[in-house]
Amino acid sequence: MVVLWSTAEEQEEENSYVHYGVGEDNFTLTVDAQSEDLSNGNPLGCKGVYRGVMKDLVPGQMHSYRVQTGRHFSRKYSFKCPDSEANQSASFLVYGDLGILGGGYTLARLITEAKSQKYSAVIHVGDFAYDFHSNGGRRGDDFMRSLVPVASRLPYMHSVGNHEIPFAFMHYRFRFSSPGTPWPIPLYRMWYSFHMGLVHFISYSTEVYYTYNQMYVSAQYKWLTEELQEANRNRDTRPWVIVFGHRPMYCSNFNNDDCTKNRSQLRMEPHNLERLFHQQGVDLIIQAHEHSYERLYPLFDGVQTDCSYVNPKAAIHIIAGSAGCNEREMLCADVILGKPHHWSAKRSWLPGLNGYARLNVMNSTHLNWQQVMSITDQPLDQFYIVQEHHGPRQEVVERRCKQQR
Repeated sequence: MVVLWSTAEEQEEENSYVHYGVGEDNFTLTVDAQSEDLSNGNPLGCKGVYRGVMKDLVPGQMHSYRVQTGRHFSRKYSFKCPDSEANQSASFLVYGDLGILGGGYTLARLITEAKSQKYSAVIHVGDFAYDFHSNGGRRGDDFMRSLVPVASRLPYMHSVGNHEIPFAFMHYRFRFSSPGTPWPIPLYRMWYSFHMGLVHFISYSTEVYYTYNQMYVSAQYKWLTEELQEANRNRDTRPWVIVFGHRPMYCSNFNNDDCTKNRSQLRMEPHNLERLFHQQGVDLIIQAHEHSYERLYPLFDGVQTDCSYVNPKAAIHIIAGSAGCNEREMLCADVILGKPHHWSAKRSWLPGLNGYARLNVMNSTHLNWQQVMSITDQPLDQFYIVQEHHGPRQEVVERRCKQQR
């Protein structure tokens, strides 16, 4: 488990540590922390960033920890180490596009949810703070402070979004850490994977398709291919494969974003992510970017393959970008108008319907998604995926249904 924290300036002459242990108020274990200077795009923000790795944790047990820089100690925190057993059900909090201002209602709900100890991790699908570098970097500091009641209790998993692009993704690469990659996160590895319960999760970068160095597109595609092949070799242990990346491949929004086009960049050869995910049997693709919520029917290459979510022949796409950003005077909504596409099962965009998801992986065949409205704590949408045949797929035959609208 990794802990990151910041100070006003990097304390090069001071030693930094994480003190931790199993149980309440137990700080008998100590590890050194690595430090970096976050100055680029951060003239007024906290420049000292620290990272410590807690090892030899006990799955399923509560742990205490606190951090130290020089003579200064943080307050005490605690978390439950996720159970490492692959046969365990697990629940996750999922959302994208969360701002410090427009996301106030969602942040309040997330804090309550994190305290409940019902969840194994958080998954934030890109676009943070709005923006990390705003107000000289102070916006980023304020946002990270607001996350402390959540991220101090649960692993905070992430993918990079377009609002992290300025200053060569510097704030994202320094403020977060990814499993199996160096820190600060290198530009050439803003993608990673992790296992929890019955799921092989993969975080990928859509931003490599829209930024300056297209070499990263090829590097990520090669890595994704190998990672998905490895996931398929272990489908008996972890049958579910769930991927998450910021920009959608499809959407119903009334704008000129890439997902509104007949073929988005993410679906173009030779590095067609949709085709790769389909061939390798990805079950669920979680996206954000559009400030709305949309659930799609199983879909591949523009063709709706199923009328339900029982043994679907293609992946299910979810757009979960309605957590609440800071744009448009905090209304933060991307309009959806007109007749729905045949592949659009549920869509919501109106201001005030900000929310997040509860993802419950129940067992090897059943998964539940519940989209929650942050203001009321009431479900906006809920559905189950039943998949008894996990694994790689062949090209599909078009199959459409008459939808009741």
